[in-house]
Amino acid sequence: MGARSMLVEGVVYRGSSGLYSVRASSGTDYHARLRGNMKKDLEYSTSASYARRVTRARKRRSTDPIAVGDIVTVNTDTNQIEHVAPRISELARTAPGGREQHVLVANLNMVFVTFAAQNPDPNLWLLDRFLVASEAAELSASIVINKIDLVENDTELRKKFQPYEKIGYRVFYISAGTGIGLREFIAELPGKISAFTGPSGVGKSSLLNAIQPGLKLKTGEIGIITNKGHHTTTTAELIPIERIDGAWIADTPGLRQMEFWEIPLEDIEYCFPEFEKYRGHCQFGNCSHKTEPDCAVREASRSKEIDPRRYKSYLNMIATDREFLNAGERA
Repeated sequence: MGARSMLVEGVVYRGSSGLYSVRASSGTDYHARLRGNMKKDLEYSTSASYARRVTRARKRRSTDPIAVGDIVTVNTDTNQIEHVAPRISELARTAPGGREQHVLVANLNMVFVTFAAQNPDPNLWLLDRFLVASEAAELSASIVINKIDLVENDTELRKKFQPYEKIGYRVFYISAGTGIGLREFIAELPGKISAFTGPSGVGKSSLLNAIQPGLKLKTGEIGIITNKGHHTTTTAELIPIERIDGAWIADTPGLRQMEFWEIPLEDIEYCFPEFEKYRGHCQFGNCSHKTEPDCAVREASRSKEIDPRRYKSYLNMIATDREFLNAGERA
């Protein structure tokens, strides 16, 4: 190591083909690669993400050892990453092929699950999957409904999301194009690392452009035939919001499906917050809330204390019959 070499800690805000862009607290950017023999040492336990539920540690197989949001130490003499700090949280999906984990963003404070008011219409079954993935990673989540200006009378739209507000999720109604609701939303960002996630075409990149004027992220049009968005964002990137103190936002690839990474089926019920006060009142301690007698969760769904559609969404997620799962998501 040269006499002038320095070790600098910073946040990874972009990565491509093994080259990572790192911003130090001073505002200086560094571009570094992972030290050659480190990759094999970066298979940590993910037990922290399941602290309330999992009693044994699991090792993960990852498509990339470093994600945006990771806190790393860079040797400025060799432009190599010497150390990666343990993550406090991560947002991940199953990589193509289903055998590896793809971590989209690390060390998040907040996830904004984003859908459009219309064009494309919001898919509540898919929304539930995003929320379950956030709950499993113990990430705070809020719901953002963009393109609210496209709806002349939003009364029915807001009724759709009332069950989520009852559970405790905050719902923001926003228009990136006209600025409706942006001030209230921006007030939630200072001092946090946040991520937009959700399906393509709902305007995640447009929202970032509205929050950070001059950013000029590429956006796409909705397909006329499919009514689905084009994937204009292909990699996750952490973006500093210069006019908001300490705010970073990650723009993540649009996802039309959310497959669960190592969430055991028996743990999915813990990712539905509204089940919490009923679970201990079922007749059986290991109740799956499907067909068992005297199930408090199922009874709460019947009496509409738990939203019946959300209960059905839970049943869809724990179903082993793929046709049943698909039928539920089309309902």
